[in-house]
Amino acid sequence: MYLPKRSTTAFWGLLACLALVTLLRIDVRARSTVQAAETAPLEQPPGAVIVPLAEVAGPSTVTLKSAEALPPAPEPTEILYHVTDTLSRDGSVYLTLKAHDVPELEIARVGQVLVGIFDAQRESHPGDVIVMVLDSLRSVLRFEYTPVRKPERPVLIERVGDDLQGHRDHLKLTHRMWAIEVVIEDNLSNAISAAAEGDALTDFVVDYVFGSVIDFHKDPRPGDRLGLVFERDYLGDRFIRYGKVLLARYQGKVISQLGVRYEDPTGQVAYYDEHGTSLERMFLLKPMEFRRISSRFNRRRFHPILKRNVPHLGTDYAAASGTDVWATARGRVTVAGWNGGYGKMVEVEHPNGYRTRYAHLSRVQVRLGQRINKRHVVGKVGATGRATGPHLHYELIHNGSQIDPATVNRGDKATVLPAAYRDAFQRDRHYREGLLDNSRRVSAQVVADAAQR
Repeated sequence: MYLPKRSTTAFWGLLACLALVTLLRIDVRARSTVQAAETAPLEQPPGAVIVPLAEVAGPSTVTLKSAEALPPAPEPTEILYHVTDTLSRDGSVYLTLKAHDVPELEIARVGQVLVGIFDAQRESHPGDVIVMVLDSLRSVLRFEYTPVRKPERPVLIERVGDDLQGHRDHLKLTHRMWAIEVVIEDNLSNAISAAAEGDALTDFVVDYVFGSVIDFHKDPRPGDRLGLVFERDYLGDRFIRYGKVLLARYQGKVISQLGVRYEDPTGQVAYYDEHGTSLERMFLLKPMEFRRISSRFNRRRFHPILKRNVPHLGTDYAAASGTDVWATARGRVTVAGWNGGYGKMVEVEHPNGYRTRYAHLSRVQVRLGQRINKRHVVGKVGATGRATGPHLHYELIHNGSQIDPATVNRGDKATVLPAAYRDAFQRDRHYREGLLDNSRRVSAQVVADAAQR
């Protein structure tokens, strides 16, 4: 293309014409774009609701339905977890909380609240019930702990604001007096069970009332009778445990014995016979609850391991491993640990030249030099040392020589109730014996109600 010189009028006129043509082309393209946009269909954004043209507010406005026109969204609700659990043999408060995914920090907070109101280490037992309410984060809103042995002392922890607060209740028990009389056919435990009463009542009578004066593995005969006046403790209408045994009357072919509970004005409690003589003796006749006596005191006993006659200078009580073993009299611990063929052993020194030994233990629960009282648990049944199975080997030594434990209390002088208390004691005795005699003619519940009136 031929261009005129820049200095001429023709050059500048041509340049102006080119600029004008360019502007006209841009304007035409812009108009075409607008027209295409007006005629093209409207693209729908994701989730949008398109309203038909008949519903538009104006000629060039598109309106979406507002949120207020839809059903309102539900308010968020807090998820709660209601948990009920029971402590197992190896359970604990910590393990129970952990098993239900309660965070460690929350477990620590619960433990901090428990301090001072409940000793979980000492007071927790298998069968204790835990009821909890947890929120969606597994934080504790409510924690209830009911001890199986003391349901009248439940523990309650609740969330108040951002804190946990707790207390321990002391619910009132109702004491009801009962009277029963049973006839022994084979043993005392079965006789009491036949009267719909539990082993706890049998154990108390055998160990605490007559524990120093009647050997219930040797003395009872079929046809012997035992009468009891005792309390039952209730929480509402629920039986909780046995209360006081107020009177026990044993009438047998070999031995007969009355035991009346009496608390003197100084607060001392003991069981006395009809003359006011205490049933307490220096020694208990047995050191534990046991199934049977596997070997009695015998100076010419055949030893099952050594296979020869070896004096058996004690009594072997067969029992399950872990059974409590208690001291038969007050004294001082002189041995607490391993002792050759005796295995783990405890020896206790008593007044008047007596000593007792408790051998083959699985666990020793006293320390050397410790002073203990009668019925103090000294260890657990085991099979340590020279033993063929779980049992307790019990020895009684007097002035250096072993003696038969069955003879220990013979000739032991018993204490007598002071004369100043005897009238009150006899009134209690006659009243309770009257309840027992009446129980042969009326039900135990009627006797209980009459006793409360």
